[in-house]
Amino acid sequence: AIKLLRAEFLRADGSEAVLPELLRRQELERMEEERRIQVFLTPEEAVAALRSLSREVAGLTYGWASPDHPDVTGEYLANVRRFLRHPLGEHVTALFWDFSSLPQKPRTAAEDDFFYQALKVMGDVYASAFGTTVIRHRSVPSQPAELDGEVVILVEKGGGLDGASAEAELRSALGAFENPRYEEGRWRVRFATYAAAEEAVEAATAAGALPGATAVFLFYNGRPYLARGWTTFESAVSTEALVRLAYFPGLGKLLEERLPPKVIEIDGEGPRVAEAEDRADEGMGPRNKRVIAAIKEATFTGKGDKPVVVELYREYAVKVNIAMARSGEVPKGEYEGEYNAAGEREGRGVMRFANGNVYDGEWKAGKREGRGVMRFADGEVYDGEWKAGLPEGRGVYRYANGEVYDGEFKADKREGRGVYRLADGGV
Repeated sequence: AIKLLRAEFLRADGSEAVLPELLRRQELERMEEERRIQVFLTPEEAVAALRSLSREVAGLTYGWASPDHPDVTGEYLANVRRFLRHPLGEHVTALFWDFSSLPQKPRTAAEDDFFYQALKVMGDVYASAFGTTVIRHRSVPSQPAELDGEVVILVEKGGGLDGASAEAELRSALGAFENPRYEEGRWRVRFATYAAAEEAVEAATAAGALPGATAVFLFYNGRPYLARGWTTFESAVSTEALVRLAYFPGLGKLLEERLPPKVIEIDGEGPRVAEAEDRADEGMGPRNKRVIAAIKEATFTGKGDKPVVVELYREYAVKVNIAMARSGEVPKGEYEGEYNAAGEREGRGVMRFANGNVYDGEWKAGKREGRGVMRFADGEVYDGEWKAGLPEGRGVYRYANGEVYDGEFKADKREGRGVYRLADGGV
């Protein structure tokens, strides 16, 4: 479903002549076929790059400049090339760039299937602690003068605005505008000034102001990076593992010594390692709540995206927590309880981890084993049996979103008989 761009295709001298502007995935696939050049990694090469655990796959996080094309000025493409040719980018062999890695509209039914399959795992590109580098372009290019005042109105299929005959109704609702163009599923119009366009969008988005419209927005999206929903999510999952490594100093040191930087800024004066968040004393529970609040406050252009992205973040936070636990390193914390003759935690005890998690239960040879309850900083709770530090046997897991699994586990995974209850009461 996802195709990774071959880094050498963009890095090579003269690549600007071959690809002067960013193209949709479908157009790049045709280029590969017609010119007999290698634009994408093969599936086998892509899997090998991810499994190399050397962060040689880069994932770009940035704000789309328009709904039709994310890079109307060419600034993003130029800065990606600059990064790939820089010492900080020399280890990268593959690139995930949504516009060129996922099928774009217009899509066939098969391409639609690929697209929605990819959305389910796209966050892994940013979240992987070992497999990927994240390249971040936080500044949004300046709006080209020719797009000043451009507004898009998405319309309901078969509704009163769906068709070229609805121009009079649009003028009545939006006021004076120029160059109206009806395209399938939407209108594009142009106002005399940027201020007039903003005023029209604000008026049209008021409740019930424009029946038949599903969304009204400026064609050029100059909204700041951290005010956008998807980029807020991408930055959060990119740094989730890094923040948690503060509680796993051994693992953190190992990754720092052996791997290239996880997050690199590529805008402005040039590629540079992203500065770590100075929130060492925040704890994971407060961080999770802060990130979720930021996602909820951010703007999404896709209807219904916000709750989906909140759940995606929660899922990735759990994945990262599990991955860290499986590293074998016991995170920082304070233990109160029993020990064996070798000085290892054994018997009954309570461990209060520095990241906010609390385990109350049985231990054996320094690991959680027997019966115990883990209360995670993000509000989730596991109450059940443990083996070698991981949930195994019978247990109940209560998720932060209200869902509950009551059943059997094997090595921290749901396996065997069990019942999964959804937050809405479904089973």
